[in-house]
Amino acid sequence: MRSITSSILALLAFSCITVLADVYLHSPRGSNDRLDEQNRERANGNRLFDSQNNNRGGYNVGKMIYYKGEEIPVDWTNQHGTSKYQMENSEFIVQYMCSPLVRDGTTTRTIPIKPTECYRYDCDTDVRFGRHESLDFYEMCQKTSRNKGLLTINQNLKGEAAKYTRQNNQGTRHAYECPEERDYYPYWRPSPWIDAMIVTADADRCAGYQAESQNVKARGECRMPDAFFDADNTLPGNFYYPITQDACEGADGQLTGNNDGEAYQAVWNVVAAHGVAAPKCELIAQTRANHLGNPGGRTLYGTTWTIPDDIQAGSQCVMRLRYNITTADYQAWETGASMTPGLDADANSQKNNPNPGNDPGEYALWENYGLTRNDVGQSFGEGGEDREYVLINNPQVDAFGDLLNGEFASGNNEEIKMQLAVNTAQFGRTFQDRTHYFIVEDRPSDIPADAVIKLQTVRGKRGNIVQTYPATEYFMHPEVQWVRAGDYVHFEWTGSNTNPNNNDGQGKQGTDRSNFVAQRVDQYDTTDYSNFEWDMTYDEGLRDEGSAGVSYPGYIKTPDGYELPDFLVPELNTASFGGISEEVRVALATSRQILGDHGNMEELDDASTSVNIAPQKMNTVGCTNYLCTRNNNFSNRAQKGKFCVGSGDVGEVMVGQGGAEWWDTYESTSVTWWPGAIVGGQERAHVIVKYEEDTAVLSVTDVNLQGTMTAMVAYVPKSLNSAKLMWQAECTIRSQECTNDWEEVPFQAMMVNGASVASADVTNTGTFKVVHKPNAGPILALTVASLAFAGALAWVLLNKCGDRCPQRLQGLQWKNMRKGKTVNSSVQAEGSGPPVFTGGPGKTEI
Repeated sequence: MRSITSSILALLAFSCITVLADVYLHSPRGSNDRLDEQNRERANGNRLFDSQNNNRGGYNVGKMIYYKGEEIPVDWTNQHGTSKYQMENSEFIVQYMCSPLVRDGTTTRTIPIKPTECYRYDCDTDVRFGRHESLDFYEMCQKTSRNKGLLTINQNLKGEAAKYTRQNNQGTRHAYECPEERDYYPYWRPSPWIDAMIVTADADRCAGYQAESQNVKARGECRMPDAFFDADNTLPGNFYYPITQDACEGADGQLTGNNDGEAYQAVWNVVAAHGVAAPKCELIAQTRANHLGNPGGRTLYGTTWTIPDDIQAGSQCVMRLRYNITTADYQAWETGASMTPGLDADANSQKNNPNPGNDPGEYALWENYGLTRNDVGQSFGEGGEDREYVLINNPQVDAFGDLLNGEFASGNNEEIKMQLAVNTAQFGRTFQDRTHYFIVEDRPSDIPADAVIKLQTVRGKRGNIVQTYPATEYFMHPEVQWVRAGDYVHFEWTGSNTNPNNNDGQGKQGTDRSNFVAQRVDQYDTTDYSNFEWDMTYDEGLRDEGSAGVSYPGYIKTPDGYELPDFLVPELNTASFGGISEEVRVALATSRQILGDHGNMEELDDASTSVNIAPQKMNTVGCTNYLCTRNNNFSNRAQKGKFCVGSGDVGEVMVGQGGAEWWDTYESTSVTWWPGAIVGGQERAHVIVKYEEDTAVLSVTDVNLQGTMTAMVAYVPKSLNSAKLMWQAECTIRSQECTNDWEEVPFQAMMVNGASVASADVTNTGTFKVVHKPNAGPILALTVASLAFAGALAWVLLNKCGDRCPQRLQGLQWKNMRKGKTVNSSVQAEGSGPPVFTGGPGKTEI
């Protein structure tokens, strides 16, 4: 079976310690197997999937609807750290699955596999139970042989099926999930999960991952023909489908002596690729180990996912995030770019039913420390010493060996051993989180197919930092939203009615609620103190709606029944959130989505848990500082946000040590941060592209650039002019026009998507644009050539028309004057004279 793992891949993750608390989705909200529990701990960690996470993680169920092409933020926290320096082969795999039968269910019970326990004897369609994968998927997992070529070290797997893995040696069922498919990527058998993104510690492996993704590569599996089951036959208990085509079509796939007395041959069934693009793949950013917090900069580990256009409207979908970790205790892969594991079944214990605490694997770990097999021979029941540098559970290593020379001998024992916290079931470990199901719809008919839609939502849940952990307190998400005028924003968020009753917060106990209201203006003169103009004025010089320095809402409309006095008129935020209508401003503030709803809205107690407002077009340039009137209090303290609309393209880009890139709407102006440009974690870069007559103006700010980035600026070439790329250093005070000098930057001219582009590798942030300077030499040459042409043309005309031409007469007059003769000047025509040049270079009129 070694060839199976060599050709199909295998190991994803390794860990050397026993821990339970690892990866949590925050946007979209991850369930961690929760449904609607009122306790901080989830009720059933086997409900839908095996997360390997702490029971306190996850958010209660809440419905979200996304539109095709909508850009949604994907953010998470992970405990064990990432990077080549801590968890050497750390990887994140983001996937999604859509099916009419995907659902959350109404009970925390695990979906059964016995038809007699389900409504109408069909567990797949029994809506009481949550369901992601299908019953058929799990049954195939139960009756397919596990991959015998995988590294299991010394774990005693209790069966031969694919439901038994090193992490799950007992074959514990987690709904209809297949443990082997969960633990290994890319998986060699068909999977219903579609790859959205891969984040890896070895970017050289991206090409291999993308080529092996089921998005683009078909999968095969062995199955008995339908006729076998139509005849009421069942598979024997000791029969397992082979995992190779040769074995399937050979003797291993033959069944005889069944109910109908016929012999049936298994068939190799090829499942087509998902038929979507290969997943994007990027280099991982470094994060702290044992820290469910920021990986660097000021935000969670995150990215952006664009809802695919090929998802059928009305689909019920779910997202899965898998987190795979490793230490450097042994080589996980042959090379950084290889898809072949560094260790396979040859390194497993040779015993049939090994004991993880006594029977070591055959990996020569001792050689890494300069020891020989004889030094660890007693661990294998052989002669030699007992240094115990072997892969078993909790090894007690003799680090000193002969160095002690009996000085610390105690009786016959001349050793000092130190026990290591090792669990071989977790030397290669996968964690995961999944969202509650969400719905994907067609974008509204009045929104163009190529228009940008961005999600503005709420992250976190009710409670203080201790009560919500490992979730987070409330945040507006993104906390700073940047959109372009003409784009659309989808305001949508969800809460819960079953948060633990003793969690801190305003309003009715146990309820999650949020709203968006623009803040009021400053109530005092800030000229001499508390002046935050630099952070309260948009880059284009337009003042914000509301003040970021206050914690009180402004007016969203003129109150019914009375007029605002003059001193309160500045509190009226009619241009907030990109100039949305008064009706939408009211809906954002009250969460009322039904006209005539007159419930108690003082603390949003009668507001719905989920708020979904159709995408709104952004018409007004400027920023809005806003807050939640319910949760901006003693427990959450600052549920605030900033919402900005610019006249050009805008972007907030998460940049890690692996780099990132961003492109404008026309896919010509761009920024690429190369690996190493950012050191020590992720930072959120702010990008703005404005468009002048003949150049894009690219601004890159708010990122601590330590390495190289490539700035590409589109421009319109001008004849007889030289293009020059200019750079202006980043200004710290944005409320004033930047007065830093412009400096010329060397660049390379190229064509990108049909546009002329100036590309430069730079080491500084700031603003970049192209200017044109006339070329004196070509212009002079063209002028001389034009004059010569005009003179020649005039000479031809004069010779053709003879003395009738005024110019000819004028010339004769000048010639005769030289000879002492005169010509009747009355024949000169009005307006005669030399040729006249108007316009600029290249535009000559005679």
